[in-house]
Amino acid sequence: MTEIKLSSASRARMAEYVDKLCRQMNEPQDQVEDFREEMTANLTSAVVEEMRQGMPEDEAVTVALLQFGELKEVKRELVRIYKIRRTFASGILKSALLLLLLSAVSLGLIIGMWNERATDKYVKDVYQMVQAEAGVPGTTALSEPMRKKLKDWVDHTWGVKGVLIESSFRNSEQKVDMFTYTKTQSAEGWLNYASGVGEVLPEREGFLVRTTISTKGYPSGGDNPSEYPFVVHVAMSYFNYTFFYSLGLFMLGGYFLLFAVWAGMRAYDEGRGNVAWVLLFLVTNVLGYGLYVLFRRWERPVLLIS
Repeated sequence: MTEIKLSSASRARMAEYVDKLCRQMNEPQDQVEDFREEMTANLTSAVVEEMRQGMPEDEAVTVALLQFGELKEVKRELVRIYKIRRTFASGILKSALLLLLLSAVSLGLIIGMWNERATDKYVKDVYQMVQAEAGVPGTTALSEPMRKKLKDWVDHTWGVKGVLIESSFRNSEQKVDMFTYTKTQSAEGWLNYASGVGEVLPEREGFLVRTTISTKGYPSGGDNPSEYPFVVHVAMSYFNYTFFYSLGLFMLGGYFLLFAVWAGMRAYDEGRGNVAWVLLFLVTNVLGYGLYVLFRRWERPVLLIS
């Protein structure tokens, strides 16, 4: 097939058209040049195609320019494309922040605040609550006001399923049940097992949320019964540690990845996108993006299309 070469006049007409488009762009210079090359190639291809159909060169150039539309129409199309890209980037950032929030809930609230802290705090709260009565030698039962207070506490404390308070004389085989109250039958089974009454470990009733027993009152060493005269067992909800810990780490990794993608897109849109910046964003996250912002301020600011 014979190669068609355009005249300098035709090339000048197309260059003038593309230059007018480029002057209306408020993008980094390298992106403007990329656009210039792409538009010139598309126009040239359109003109050559018309000429192969038998159309004169001048008319083919005119038709090609008309096919691409008026300058305002092309600008509107460019703005639409950039808005779509920015909307996509905004969606990536929002998704990254959502993953960060969910990982904070999984690792911070569920694992840290509840599994690690609340299960230990609540049993200490009950111990201090009943210490004045249960700590008196010879006590076999708590007073009615204290029993009511404990029941209300169990009923109105989220995650608590039951409480068992008993004597703690290790040198004696006899234990005294001072108080027992549970919300569910399964919690009663767990408390009985913790006390030594039940010989069979109750079945765990769920995968995500299970039952655990927090105990306070057994002496850390020695057999002095006066050191810890009573024991408190609290049956509580306990989230599956392995599942939520793994889920939290997975979502945290997703956040790091999406944030790096978003930051990389921002750097590319501003004409500074390269592998080094993307790797820095991926490894150092917000810190790396902060360094990028500082680096960007050292250079001449770049205006984006609006």
